[in-house]
Amino acid sequence: MSPTYVLALFGSGIAAGIVAALLGVGGGILMVPLMTMVFGVPVHTALGASLVAAMATSDAACIWPAKRRLMDISQAWTLGLTTTIGAAIGAMVALASKPEVIQAIFAVLLLYTAFQLARPQRQAAEVPDGKGAAGASRARHALMLLVGLFAGASSGLLGIGGGIIIVPALHLILRKPFKEATATSNLLVGITALTGAFAYWWRGALLLVPTVPIAAGAFVGALLGSAIDKRLSSQVLRWGMALLLTFTALQMGSAIVGAHLGR
Repeated sequence: MSPTYVLALFGSGIAAGIVAALLGVGGGILMVPLMTMVFGVPVHTALGASLVAAMATSDAACIWPAKRRLMDISQAWTLGLTTTIGAAIGAMVALASKPEVIQAIFAVLLLYTAFQLARPQRQAAEVPDGKGAAGASRARHALMLLVGLFAGASSGLLGIGGGIIIVPALHLILRKPFKEATATSNLLVGITALTGAFAYWWRGALLLVPTVPIAAGAFVGALLGSAIDKRLSSQVLRWGMALLLTFTALQMGSAIVGAHLGR
């Protein structure tokens, strides 16, 4: 491998790490397409490297005291149980099959979530005290566990860390402030990505290059992104997430269409 190739991977990791820290995602949403389409990395190798990079961005984000104060650690560990189970399942499915159908469903879900984030915020309807409020709260937390399972499966399947699902869910279902949602997701992404990355390593799909340069760059980028985050409003981050979700959905759709046309 030439030094230029390694440096280019490192620079791409920095860019992805900045986005990851700002929006609470693993960064794989940028890293996987870059590695496969620009650097010619085999898809399974790119997925494994992306998950290792997601762990790096999670660690970097957790270094900042401001991020740590925003994290809902108990919520992250609760969701971590379902996301890790999902990540193990998703990684094994990805290594054994072509996940076009899941990608198509995922793309539709991303577009819907992007729409919900981009639309003007409305005041949440008042819920009466008592059994109604408690029941609604239990239902939302139960739904979040299912979302966590799906996010984990998507993480292992697509190498995306799962934050792209977790952040909107924490914000829209549990009604957490957007910056708290991204901070909590940064912690959760590391927990989830570890399981998926181990599965790829176990199957021999995790290689030194591109994993080390892309993960090192992501760590540096996440440090920069966490510093920038303090200067941006939640509304800007909401729109950023909506655009990222839309881009990802369109990218997945085009990949599916291209695969079918190439047959």
